[in-house]
Amino acid sequence: MLIEINLLPESYYKAKRLKQMIALGILIVIVVVAGMVGLYVVTLAQAQSLKTQIKEVEEKQKEFTQTLIEMENIKKTNASVKEYLDVINELKDKQVYWSLILDNVNKTIPNNVWLNSLNNKVEAGGVRTFTATGVGLYKESVADFATNLNESTGFFKNAFVSSMTEAVINGRTSINFAMTFQAIEDAKIKPPKQMGVADVSKTGIYGSNYINKEYNCSVFVPDGWKISTAAVASNVLVVIEKEKRDVKSKYTPTVMLGIEKITKADTALKELKALNESKFSKWQGYKKISEKEFTINGEKVSDLEFSWLTKSKSEKNKSVILMQRQIYCVKGSTGFIITCSDSDEGFRNNKEE
Repeated sequence: MLIEINLLPESYYKAKRLKQMIALGILIVIVVVAGMVGLYVVTLAQAQSLKTQIKEVEEKQKEFTQTLIEMENIKKTNASVKEYLDVINELKDKQVYWSLILDNVNKTIPNNVWLNSLNNKVEAGGVRTFTATGVGLYKESVADFATNLNESTGFFKNAFVSSMTEAVINGRTSINFAMTFQAIEDAKIKPPKQMGVADVSKTGIYGSNYINKEYNCSVFVPDGWKISTAAVASNVLVVIEKEKRDVKSKYTPTVMLGIEKITKADTALKELKALNESKFSKWQGYKKISEKEFTINGEKVSDLEFSWLTKSKSEKNKSVILMQRQIYCVKGSTGFIITCSDSDEGFRNNKEE
């Protein structure tokens, strides 16, 4: 056996271990420094990205703030416009259409009565009261004037002759008078309100517009009439009936707006009229009363009035004559029929309404 003997001194091994430890320490330092440099680079990149994001957020915040300012300005503008419109509407509500008032007063004045003055004031409760002075040839004529105001127009009420005195003018006796009367409501002497886009002229009658956009047609419905779109027949668009508001309204006339498809454009009006007349001519006691044609706004219109027999609703085993009026108009391939009918015999003496 070979025996090995280490003759190196102990100091040699110590120096060698020291070198190894130094090398390991240097390696560790290099690794740590490299890690710190890498971490710094990553952190720097993240910080730069965060700065970019913060800048974008700040820019968006500025845009949002500007949008909020613009929205506030819009709200203020809208509030100002609304306030302005409210003032205009308030002025409109207070506006009185004197041309309509005077026209309806004029309709009630008998031939031998003349007005000298007409004044008005709004009393408690918003009631508009008129005071009129004038001259009449007879007391009866002045009384007729008051009666006409109360009954004829539907615009006025409570007409009362406050004084009548005789006077001689050019050798002829006449009557000086003073009278007061009230408007039923201011709405009665203002243009009608709208339910749709079609325009209604200033008729002085308060009401609404029924509008059917599918067939591009409209019907003006005066106040006191109710509208029903419930189908009573396949070709009927709307039914309009007089409301029974008091005991005087004993009759309920009905108006219906219907449609028919037209096949012959050149004879459309005749076709439309014949189509409907063929239905009613089969009714008991059918009798044509009148038939005429005229033009409204460039459109040809046909007017047919007839009567028929039916059982009385008020008297048992009795037949009565009821009347119906139909107005025909054609637009394109669509025919429109406005039908004015009795709902009871009370309408027989009120067909003009």
